[in-house]
Amino acid sequence: MKPVTVCGQMGAGAQSDIDHTLVLMREMQHAENPDPIVRAYAPRSTVAFSRREGLMPSFPAAQQAARDHGFAPVIRLAGGRAVAYDESCLVIDLITPSHQGVANDRVFDVASEAMRRVLVDLGIDARVGAVSGEYCSGPHSVNARGEVKLVGIAQRVTRGARLVTASIALGAAGRLRSVIDDVYAAMSLDWDPRTFGTLAGEGVQATPEELARVIVAGLALTHTDWAEPLV
Repeated sequence: MKPVTVCGQMGAGAQSDIDHTLVLMREMQHAENPDPIVRAYAPRSTVAFSRREGLMPSFPAAQQAARDHGFAPVIRLAGGRAVAYDESCLVIDLITPSHQGVANDRVFDVASEAMRRVLVDLGIDARVGAVSGEYCSGPHSVNARGEVKLVGIAQRVTRGARLVTASIALGAAGRLRSVIDDVYAAMSLDWDPRTFGTLAGEGVQATPEELARVIVAGLALTHTDWAEPLV
């Protein structure tokens, strides 16, 4: 695995962070023998909406709700519901060739388990599975104690490139919880703010750079389990 670690920001705004990952995917699509890439970065204050949400009549109101909290609204590359993150968070993008014949569920299973093991090593009672009432709910979320969501994982597959992306909140929950609450209210989406968790809330203190190194090492240990064809 070839890690590309960017614990910072790209370009002039939140959209640049999304665009940079898209550029990496397109480069992989045209490469003859591409290596997997891990991109890890601490993002700007962003609310990343799904393409489906971008078509909702309530989308302009949701965008404004994000801006009112100082978050830039963008359309995310993968995922079904809006997520919020800022400089206190870490985003991990794992980009691999998509032609190995690997089932999407297999990728989700291994990626979420890799994240779970990293959190367990940090002393967290981490489990894979959705917490009732969580934002952007999914069966491959990673939670703490079955009570708060810590990691959201999404996937996008294009011809020649696969993106698995994860976001983790490291610091205080209040600002992120508030913007999600107002954005979801604008779109009439239900969620329980008490299910929003962070590493700090679980007693783990880490910078994005420190956590990135741990996660990249964890992914490197498990990557070959799902990057090879299931034949």
